This record gives sequence, C-alpha cells and structure tokens, in this order.
Amino acid sequence: MGHESHVWKIVFTACVLIAEMSPVVNLQSQFVNDSMLDGLVKRNRKASVQNFINNDLQLPLNKGKLKEIGNINSNGSDGEESPNNVECRAFHNMNITDICSFVNQTADCDIDEGFIRYTSFVYCDFAEHLLPLGLVIVFIWWVFLFIGLAVTADDFFCPALTVISKTLGLSVTFLAFGNGAPDIFSSIAAIGNASNGDAGLALGALLGAGVFVTTVVAGVIAIVRPFDAMQRPFLRDVIFYLAAVFWTFYILWKKEITKYESIGFILLYVFYVVVVVAGRYIYQKQRGLPTPPVTVVTNQTISDERRPLLNTEACKLTNYVQDTVSIEQEYIHPLARFFNSVNPIDHDKWVKAGCFVRFYEVFKCPVVFVLKLTIPVVDYEDEVNHNWSRHLNSLHCTVGPLFAIFATNLGWKTIGNVYPVWALVLPVGVILSLVVFFTSNNNQYPRYHAVFAYLGFLVSVIWIYCIANEVVNILQMFGIVFNISNAILGLTFLAWGNSIGDLIADTAMAKQGYPRMGISACFGGPLFNLLLGIGIPFTIGTFKNGGSYALNVTLEEIVLAGFLAFSLVSSLIIVPLSGFRMTRAWGIYLMVLYCVFLLVALLTETGVIHGHL
Repeated sequence: MGHESHVWKIVFTACVLIAEMSPVVNLQSQFVNDSMLDGLVKRNRKASVQNFINNDLQLPLNKGKLKEIGNINSNGSDGEESPNNVECRAFHNMNITDICSFVNQTADCDIDEGFIRYTSFVYCDFAEHLLPLGLVIVFIWWVFLFIGLAVTADDFFCPALTVISKTLGLSVTFLAFGNGAPDIFSSIAAIGNASNGDAGLALGALLGAGVFVTTVVAGVIAIVRPFDAMQRPFLRDVIFYLAAVFWTFYILWKKEITKYESIGFILLYVFYVVVVVAGRYIYQKQRGLPTPPVTVVTNQTISDERRPLLNTEACKLTNYVQDTVSIEQEYIHPLARFFNSVNPIDHDKWVKAGCFVRFYEVFKCPVVFVLKLTIPVVDYEDEVNHNWSRHLNSLHCTVGPLFAIFATNLGWKTIGNVYPVWALVLPVGVILSLVVFFTSNNNQYPRYHAVFAYLGFLVSVIWIYCIANEVVNILQMFGIVFNISNAILGLTFLAWGNSIGDLIADTAMAKQGYPRMGISACFGGPLFNLLLGIGIPFTIGTFKNGGSYALNVTLEEIVLAGFLAFSLVSSLIIVPLSGFRMTRAWGIYLMVLYCVFLLVALLTETGVIHGHL
C-alpha cells in the first residue's frame, strides 16, 4: 500500500496513554487574568442573565415547557427559574427570542473539553440571517480538523511508534489495528463530553462505522474484484465480531455498564489477538515453515496468514544497507535544511500531482507546518539520516513540551502558588535544545536520536486527543442546531469521516490484487474499534463514577446494533453457502442492506418508527 493507505493508523498504546492522562486533561483555555476586565465581563454576564430570565423564561409558554421537561432549578437567592439544567436543544420547542443568551446561560450548551464554544460562535457571532454562513465556516473547519487528525496519525504518530517498538524490543507489534485512530480517540472524547449518560455519539460512531465498513467497504471490494476468501480467518473474525456486537447489545438493553464489563471488552480483544497469533503459529508448524523468534503482526500478516511472520531477508538487506552503505550527499546549508524540514508541501509530490492533489496539499499545509514545528519525527525509512535535522530537532526540545503543557491546561498552573509551570518548562527546554545543538552535527544523527521518538509520541497523542475533542464538539453543535440526535450524528458524519480512509485503502488493495487483505481489514479493524472504543472510555468513566456508568439509550442505538448483527449473521450464512466465494452479487446485497439501514435509522430519528425501551 502507498503512503495514503496508512492515513488512519493508530495503535492501542496511544489509547492506554490517553487513559492514563485523561483525568488531568482539561482543554478549556483560560488566559485572561486581568481583574478589571474580569469584573466587567461578570457584570455584563449578570445583566445578560437577568435580561434573559425576565424577557424569555418568564413567558408562560416557556415556563410551561421547562416544567414539562422537569429541569427547573432555583437560581440562587433571587428565587428565579434557571435554564441551567435544560437541554441545549430545548430552545427548538420554546418561544425564545434571544437564542444567544439561552446558549450562553444553559449549562448543557457548554463544553467540558475543548477550546471553542461552537454553539455560541454560530448563534452569538452571526446575525440570524447569517447563521448558514457560520455553519459553513464551522463545517470547513471540521473538514480541516479531520485532515489534521489523519496527518498526525500517519506522518507523526506511526513513525514514532515504529521506533519505540524497535528500541524497546517489543516481540509483537500490532500495526494492523492502527486503523482505529479516529474511532478510539473520538469515542474517548465523546464519552468524556457526554452528559446524563448520553453516549449516543460514541456508540453511534462505533456501530455506524462497523455497519459502513462491513457492508459498503466489503461490498465494494467484492464488486471490484471477486475472490475466494480464506475460510478459517473469515469465520474467526466474523464470529468474534458477532460476539462483541451481542455483548454491546446486552449492555444497551440493560442501560448500564460496569467496570468489569468494560474491562472485559479489552480482555476480549486481547484473547482475539492470542487466537490470531496462536492460529498462525500452529498453521506454520503444520506446513513445516520455520518460525522466527520475533513475531510481527501487521496489516499484511493478519490479512494473509500464508505469509511468513517476518520477512527475514528484507531485514538482513536493511541492516546491510544501514551498516555498509555510505551515500555521498551534496552540501546543503544548515538553514536551508531547516527550512526544507519545516516545509509543509512535499516538492516531489507537488511536481507530479494534479490540480485536486495540489489543492489538498495547500489546504492542509497550515496544520502540517504547525505539526512539524512541535512534533519530532524519527523515520527509519530514511536510511541516510533517519529524518535528522539538527536545528529543527533542537527547537523541538523547547516547543514540544511547551505545547504539551498548554494543550493540557497545565501551563498556567503554579507550583506552590508562586511559580507557573511554563516558567519551569521553558528554561529546561532551552537548556536541552542547547545540549542537543552542541553535541550533534548537521550531517549525522546522534546516538540519542531515538529518544526524540518518545517526545514525538507524547506530543502527537496530545495533538490527536485535542483534535478529536474539537471534532466531537462540532458534531454536537450541528446536532443542537439541526435538532439531530447524537446517535444519528455518530452513524453518519463521524462514522463516514472515520471510515473513508478504510474505503480508499481497502479498495486500492483490492484493485492491486490483494482483496483478501481488504476483506480481513473490514472485519478485524471494526472489531478492534468496537472492543477498545467501548472498553477504554467506559473503563475510565466507570472508575470515575464509582464502578458503573448509566446509559441513556435510545431506539437509534438499538437499531444500529441490530443491523450490524444482522449484516454479520447474513454474511456468516451467505459466504459459506457460496463456497467462501466473495461474489459481486454478495457485494450488491451488502450495498442494498446499508441503504435499508440508513432508511430505517432516519425513519427512527424522525419518529415514523418509534417504540419504548
């Protein structure tokens, strides 16, 4: 596969790190400390609240609506009714004349984690007739963030993870489930931002992406290139996926998940990996193939079990090249090399690219530029100097840690109520930058170059988590504006955005003659996303909530789980009956099934199909 096929690669290690860091991550920036300005803002805010209460909430119609919802609390000593516990989307059913004030004073409209209050942005910074313009701007920003998420995962996180796995001597490297980047981080962000147990956005994205990949993506592969599937891997993946879906359905049905159940989702995936590795080991023993001491499970090895576990000849050749080949390089001025390193546009790709690709390169260059300034990349594919840049890597020692503390809202915190954290990190970073600069040279990477991969890993994880939070907040804003449930947003926008990379990559593999790789990814990838996308965030949530997490389940989530189970069961029946031949007829059936699923989901959202849980 080419460079673009790895756009969505992320691995379980990142999720574990997020689980460790999640309790301290609070991305709401508070940079204004001027007391006079703060007092003025508070006085204006109080006046706005009183005006909103007097002019809008005291209308008989709205007071009745609030009482129907049952979310009226006392507003302090004034004894006035407050909208603090009203759902943000409730203004659609109320005669509100000042939506901006409602949004600013309703707690449900605020964000728990993130930098921008998008609901306030569209309703307060734009006049009513300019609201569509605000929504278009936010949508373009949402697309930009999705691209930033993909670039961070592919160009910065994956190289760091490769270096870390090699330096630590990890025996098993699970790169195949790296496709779960958007799903896992978006799920963590969505569940972290969920209010009153409404995890519909996270569950909708996980289940919706599963339906999309197992029907649309798998169907496209079968239509593009019919083939014979490997029997045992196909049955194994579908059965494990079915077990995960039925377990999820059970959780939804009882509307609660405990810490043991959430941990069980993680352990089920660990068991799946053990089965995969053990099955391949037994298979090779039976075929009399040599088994090397190191096992590497990649996209190709999980997909094609007849390949050797490790390409030893390639490794020997790589080591030989690294140890014995000396390449003459033309002299490049250090500053010119620095500017080439931070250049966000690939010159070689630009020369060969068409108009669309060039537009894409220009569109993403701001985020690429910022990422290059903050995240060091150690790239072993660059056999000459492993992407070493003396000036840029020296700068990373200062810029990377500073970004990390400010992104996690630790920069302005004080040590002993006196010394701010940034004032400690800054001089330490400058000293490290000087040490790196004066102990290295421009043409050869230093011995400690691999250490930069650990810094790159940490900073890229923070970047991914920050971007995922913004993506989720924007989707929640669209749900408020258009009065769409989180489940529908999850199974459409978030699921499509997270799965478009799978569609492109797996279809490209099928066209190149590797349909088995693509079809295996259609089941192995969503299985990882579902098990860890539920296991990790809800493990964090259950421990925060005292051991259990109550779920606010709607009919949309039940429809999602039911259709996903139906598509898997039908594939489990049809494929074996057809002799494990992935035919075009099967692919067309899957495409039709997805269209029916979307129709039923929309009818459920609009209330045409209804029921009580």
